[in-house]
Amino acid sequence: MLGARIKAGITALWVAAAFVVAASASAGASDGGTSTRSKESKGYVNPFNPRRWYAGRIDMGVDYVPHRRHRVVAIGDAKIMGASSHSGWPGGHFVYYKLLDGDHAGNFVYVAEQLKRLAPKGTRVQAGQRIATALPRSSGLEIGWANRRGDPRAAPCYSEGMKTHSGREMARFLRNLGAEVGDRPGRVSDQPSGKRC
Repeated sequence: MLGARIKAGITALWVAAAFVVAASASAGASDGGTSTRSKESKGYVNPFNPRRWYAGRIDMGVDYVPHRRHRVVAIGDAKIMGASSHSGWPGGHFVYYKLLDGDHAGNFVYVAEQLKRLAPKGTRVQAGQRIATALPRSSGLEIGWANRRGDPRAAPCYSEGMKTHSGREMARFLRNLGAEVGDRPGRVSDQPSGKRC
């Protein structure tokens, strides 16, 4: 009798464990990142799963290179404010969006460089939804805090190779979401605040 109860208990534990694994797998279904929404992330997703992206340096933003062609996803629910395939960025492509919810609502995020299939201006997207496709070329992409026009916050004071304050703030935000960053952001806010460079 006791043996039957132990077997039933073990079976119940295996079923529960299988359910947890299945639920975890479906929660991370986005191709871009971990795509789990939690109280810690306030409705945001990690757009850079380290199995799919190489973390690069901090400059005006944070650089990433995909292992192969890969979806770029919105960090949170957002509205695409602009997109161009003829920008001055390496690769010529640029998209920026406004976060619509969470504790970063109202902030603007740009993604630029080796991209294609940009979401058009005016599109509303959910956290984890594709906004572009990144190509595995030398410069990869850069993501950072933007102003209302989509320009990087650090653009007015940036010189090549500079590790800006704005870039460090974006790195802190991404790191808080679970992304790897190539450089340590140091002690900065994860909000676009304070000095730019």
